[in-house]
Amino acid sequence: MSKSSWLFFAAQRFGSVDARGRSALTSLLSVLGIAFGVTSLIVILSVMNGFQMGYIDTILEAGSYHVQVPCEEGDIDTLASIPGVRSVTPFREMQGLAKGRFSRQSALIIRSIPEDTPDRDRGFADTVEMTGGVFSFADNGIVLGSILARNLAVAVGDTVSLIAVSGTSESDMFPPDADLPVRGIFKTGYYEIDSGLAFVGPATGKRLSGDVSGLRAGIKLDHHTHDERVMARIRSILPALNPVSWREYNRAFFGALRIEKNTLLFLVFLIFVVVTVNIYNSMRKSVYERREEIGVMAALGGRIPHIRLIFLLNGFGIGLTGALVGLLIGLLLAVRINDVFILAENIVNGINRFAGALSGSAGEQTFSLFSPEFFYIDSVPVRIFFPEVLAVFLFGVLSAAVAAWLAGNSILRLKPAEVLRYE
Repeated sequence: MSKSSWLFFAAQRFGSVDARGRSALTSLLSVLGIAFGVTSLIVILSVMNGFQMGYIDTILEAGSYHVQVPCEEGDIDTLASIPGVRSVTPFREMQGLAKGRFSRQSALIIRSIPEDTPDRDRGFADTVEMTGGVFSFADNGIVLGSILARNLAVAVGDTVSLIAVSGTSESDMFPPDADLPVRGIFKTGYYEIDSGLAFVGPATGKRLSGDVSGLRAGIKLDHHTHDERVMARIRSILPALNPVSWREYNRAFFGALRIEKNTLLFLVFLIFVVVTVNIYNSMRKSVYERREEIGVMAALGGRIPHIRLIFLLNGFGIGLTGALVGLLIGLLLAVRINDVFILAENIVNGINRFAGALSGSAGEQTFSLFSPEFFYIDSVPVRIFFPEVLAVFLFGVLSAAVAAWLAGNSILRLKPAEVLRYE
């Protein structure tokens, strides 16, 4: 047997004894603890990434663009020719108060954009889903968010009256002839946009704003993380312009998402702390119970660092097994998370119907985890990023290995001669 192969043989023997002997329950709990931690982290990260990136993509594609630049009409073509720019949409934006049917009123943001925006901006077209009518501004038409249309009690073909519109001293706060027919109703899945945003054509936007300055260019980039690079190019080509990145005007919201994600990660990482302590204690107990075996191996020429490595390999095996199990279960749950929720709803509704049949009640009320009365989502979004999954897997493996390494410190204090004196 080679100098190193006996280490793996001894580690395998110790592991098999732990799996069947008195330490079997402790080893099983250690593996399950690592697996549970890895599974929890993968599922939480995938769901949080789904919500976070879904909100970010919706806001950037339908609400605020990647870069905004106050400009003039002649600057649009120049901005569109800058490398890294995917599309440029000229727009004006103002706040207003609208009145719908039954005198129902709601505040809104009115944005004037070209009617061919869905054709020139595929990200906008993919995000803004038309649930009624068409994206058209014919006859001074307006396109409303779905929640905004519901709040105003209007549908396609009805008329919305703009009672007041923000502007400058040259614009009329109470514009005449501000009755706009509803041509379409859209939905993005983001409540703030669907409940407070409306689109009108450029001619209507100029008329409402008094045809004064206020034109801005909404720029979409090939990669929204390259905003600093593209803004530097804009400043070099058009020094008079002052571009603003999406990081600036969405700083508070995106910062809140990041804090929420980090807080959840910290809470779940505490699972690994508990499991690591459990593995540490079980390894120390294993070292104590194997004093005689350690003394024999040392008397036969085994070096203490090599004997310590045996317990490190044992802990590494526990971590690797638990991390692999947690990885497979975590990825499966993350990919099928909506099916899991549907199964849970069906089980609860089945129990309710069974209980209702026994009690003689109707039991017609159904349980829904994401009821439209309380949640503005149809399903749970999931996005899995390989670097994060790899980091969680390695953390699960290394946490067990580190615990075993620390527990092996007690081997350094053993004296083989004293251990074997009475053997």
